[in-house]
Amino acid sequence: MRIVKDFGYSVEKDRESAILMHELGKDRLMESSILTFLRNKKVMVVGNSPDVCDELESIDYTPYVVIVAGKAIESVQDLAKVNILVTDMDEKPRHILEMEQKGCLLVLHAHGDNMDRQKKVIPEVNRFVGTTQTEPFDRIYNFGGFTDGDRAAIMAQHFKAKEIRLVGFDFHKADNEIKKRKLMWAERLLRDSGILV
Repeated sequence: MRIVKDFGYSVEKDRESAILMHELGKDRLMESSILTFLRNKKVMVVGNSPDVCDELESIDYTPYVVIVAGKAIESVQDLAKVNILVTDMDEKPRHILEMEQKGCLLVLHAHGDNMDRQKKVIPEVNRFVGTTQTEPFDRIYNFGGFTDGDRAAIMAQHFKAKEIRLVGFDFHKADNEIKKRKLMWAERLLRDSGILV
């Protein structure tokens, strides 16, 4: 609720968005048990910092389950190495659809400002895990977190990943005040969860 107050978000709109996701998803909504394979795995979460491409160049993906957060998918050159995409669907819909075609598991997030995006994306995908930032219900889950990046990491922690490595996370480079505040909250949530120390 602190985040809702800080940004002036509407809890009712968030709930409406989650209901819409449920209606659009229907039998394509997956049980969260699909994510239990993260248990005891090394997980790398790729964020969308300005320097993420440089960071990724020197990384060996082999030991990791790779989770990419939202628009960071546009910075990953070898998309076949991505296992999970966690997104509020802010990137181009074709990127999301391409990732599913490559065998990537989609975790799609509903919030009050993305109902139009849901209507474009959800009817086109085959299966996905749905998440909300309000009360969970009937295959719409709330694992915690706020932005795509911290939600991805906190989701991995929720499913008991052995190790969570953050790549492409810079909490101090923002091109506007809203982004700056979002990054501040993302960093706070990751520190509170013990993922960042």
